Formats: sequence, C-alpha cells, structure tokens
Amino acid sequence: AVVSTQSTGSALPRGRWECRLCVMCACCGTTNPGDGNWRFQHNEHMKFLQTMCHPCTVYFDKGWFCPVCLKVFDYDAVDDPMVCCDFCDRWVHTGCDNIDDEHYTMLGESGSLYKCILCRGEKEEVYDKHHKKYKEGNKENQLVESL
Repeated sequence: AVVSTQSTGSALPRGRWECRLCVMCACCGTTNPGDGNWRFQHNEHMKFLQTMCHPCTVYFDKGWFCPVCLKVFDYDAVDDPMVCCDFCDRWVHTGCDNIDDEHYTMLGESGSLYKCILCRGEKEEVYDKHHKKYKEGNKENQLVESL
C-alpha cells in the first residue's frame, strides 16, 4: 500500500512493516492479529508467502494447512471439503485439486488411493516443511516396493 507522508505526518518506516489500514490475514481474512503481532510466513528460501494472524499461525505451525493454497484448517471444523493424500499424508482442499463432488464421493466410497496435485508434479511446491514424501518409509516408497 502506498502511504502519503503528508496524511500521516511522519516519514515512512524502514524495513518490513504493515499498514494498519490494509493488513489482513491471508488465511481467515481478519484485520486483527489476535494475541501478538502479525506473522510473515516465508518458505525455506526466505521467499515471502503470506501474512497471518496469531491464531492462524498456530494452526500453520502444526502443519494444519492445505499445501496448495496455504490456508489453514481446524480438524474439528473443516468448512471446505478436503482429501488426504495417500502419498504425502497432507490434506488438500478439493477445489485446490479440481476434485468435483462426484469424484470426491467416489474417493470416499471406493477406498482408492488419492495422489495430490503436488505429488503428481502438476503444481510447484511452495512450502514443503511439513511434506512427508521425502521421508524414509513413506507410503509411496512402500507401494512401489510392493509392486
């Protein structure tokens, strides 16, 4: 956001700062940081990803977020349908992987394996700190070895 020093009566701050009129949590949309300050989420290469409020930061740090859109979720109150990838063990919003209602129902009833858009290599990984696909003994390695 562009801020006029004439309207604020002071010089612009140095370094990372947030405009109190514009800042909003990328996950839940609140304009209140909650208990504490705003959190600026970066990937392992220090590339800025998003700004989050304190409550959403708690869920994100637990790994409770969709790896495609990076929005957090609460296991007890999931608003959007999600599917757990059988290869990386992460939960993905159905909309983030273009899964329609029919396919979503089929996945639940058939017991077939689901491989997310990231594990299929159709979308670039932006944050993989919680990704289990590289860990020894993951489901994909076990499936390949059993074939």
